[in-house]
Amino acid sequence: MRQIYRRVLQIAFAWLFCFVAATAIAQNPPIDNYGALVGDAQIEEWLGRESRLDHPVIGGLETQDAEQLHFYFERNYAQRAQAVIRTAHDARQKSLRFLPPEAVENIHIYLLGDINRYFREQGSQGGAPEWAAGLTILRDGVILIKLAPRGTSRIEPEMTLAHELNHVALRRIARDAYFPHWFYEGLAMTTTDDWNINRAEVLARASMAGKLFDLDGIDDAFGKIGATVELAYAESAHFVSWLAKENGDESIKKLIEQTANGQPFDAAFSDIYGRSPRAAFALWHDQMSRDRSLFANVFSPEGIFFIISVFAAIALTIALIRRTSARKQRLAAMAREDSLETLPENLRNFGPFTHSNKK
Repeated sequence: MRQIYRRVLQIAFAWLFCFVAATAIAQNPPIDNYGALVGDAQIEEWLGRESRLDHPVIGGLETQDAEQLHFYFERNYAQRAQAVIRTAHDARQKSLRFLPPEAVENIHIYLLGDINRYFREQGSQGGAPEWAAGLTILRDGVILIKLAPRGTSRIEPEMTLAHELNHVALRRIARDAYFPHWFYEGLAMTTTDDWNINRAEVLARASMAGKLFDLDGIDDAFGKIGATVELAYAESAHFVSWLAKENGDESIKKLIEQTANGQPFDAAFSDIYGRSPRAAFALWHDQMSRDRSLFANVFSPEGIFFIISVFAAIALTIALIRRTSARKQRLAAMAREDSLETLPENLRNFGPFTHSNKK
């Protein structure tokens, strides 16, 4: 009876833990690379200098070339920097999904503990907001990536590299052509497959509440922080991914090519997709609305609680089976130890063991 009572208490505490964990996840989802606390930023060019720079602009940095990219990093971050550099091939290949190889060459990448050091070394303050995991100086082909000792930060510099490379490559193709901010971010995130449960939950919540941004609102939101910019990233990523899925990667390539060759972005978009960006966005929004019941069920607090509870129940069942099996094995071992063969010969016909020798 005591064992049954103990088991009931264990299960009750396990379910309580699952409930608390599910509530915490639903209310405060982990922040990923481009979310409420960190993200990326772009500036056209740094106007605090008079001429083109000779890289590296910071003295004492280690240098290394990989995949036609130029890396510069601080010696005390060498291990983390090498981990990023090893991903250069994959990062570059991802950008080639929509962009030509020549756009992803001769790019200068600084891997720093403090990315604003790049500006301070040249006599200027600031440059990147505190939340930025990376900053791209588009016209100069310079990427600044924040590093931190592994395990001490939520920043993922390897993913940041792939994301920022895409920004530089698109800017080089665009030259002076205009691409909206949502397209820059959506293309980069589609290229790097930067989609996860956190973004899905953010998008589902906004869709259910009827609070999705329109296209103009998305671009305005990128200047904000917190949940606002997190939703802007999520919408941009999902919308551009939807365009590629519904119309093929070639449609994205044509949109980039025609816009870069001088056709206004909206006009090129209409030619390729048969509707304006706003009309396409409205169609995407309608599909989101039809599908949001699925999002709601899976990514609501109740849905997350149910999923975690199922896994907890499975884990408890497995643990119980293993415990029962181990107990049976122990009892079997004890039985073997107490068997007649283990007794001294002079005791085998004594007392309770006498019957063991009967034929």
